[in-house]
Amino acid sequence: MTEKDNNWISVGALGEAFAPDSNLTAPSPDLVGKTITLYFENGDVIEHVFSSDSKMTWKVTAGEETGVSAEETYLATSLRPGIYFVDFVKATVEKDTSVSIVLDLNENVATCVVSRLPDAEGAHSSLLARALKNEELTLVRSEFHHASVNKPFDPAAKHHQETEELVGLRIRHRYNPKELYEHIYLSPTRYTWQCLEGAEQGLADTDSCHYHKIGDHLYLFTWREKLVPTVGCVLMDHDSLKTTGKIFGYSDDDLTKTVNFPIGAYSEIANWTKDATI
Repeated sequence: MTEKDNNWISVGALGEAFAPDSNLTAPSPDLVGKTITLYFENGDVIEHVFSSDSKMTWKVTAGEETGVSAEETYLATSLRPGIYFVDFVKATVEKDTSVSIVLDLNENVATCVVSRLPDAEGAHSSLLARALKNEELTLVRSEFHHASVNKPFDPAAKHHQETEELVGLRIRHRYNPKELYEHIYLSPTRYTWQCLEGAEQGLADTDSCHYHKIGDHLYLFTWREKLVPTVGCVLMDHDSLKTTGKIFGYSDDDLTKTVNFPIGAYSEIANWTKDATI
């Protein structure tokens, strides 16, 4: 085993490796000046006012936290007309909570992913101890909330559903000229990643994940890592073979500050194994 095979790095260091000449999707200005109100399945209503291409104010207008509001820095990108990936971190309320929204203005529905990292004590707890307690190995938590856009929640609408369509896919994501990863989507709840080129070259793991179908050949992929506390959310368009999304985690090994950085990749489908006969 080489030293590089053990080179587990912080999410902050990963962000620095991804940044140069990144294959990011350009920010979309389409939401500037708009007010988007999300009516959630649980009865919560949250208004989002996009005042500029980087500033947005959210306010809870119905639900247990009615009246709570804050201004946040956000990023919106789009891989297809009318569908946006909106991402921000709650910096003032629910500190260090990551919010990723797939906003589908074609169908007037949205899926909101709310993610939280474990504290330092939890992050340093033993994987074996959690396994012996039949607990989930990762302490990163993500909640998925469905909403209707600018109208009361409609359960009959075309809300984004969990899917198994990606199971069996082996795909490579090129984030910049030096960073190349391979994903194998093993099951409805697990995927394997390995770094083929870049700062984590030689590293690999199998982690928890979630798949949602947004449209034909368009998917929301969310993963939660167990060794270095990390959550990633990306939209993957298999027609254009392009992704856009984010990674959220601790910026350093002290686990005291977080980092939330955008990612984007050009993708290459290697093969499908779902129909293979063993």
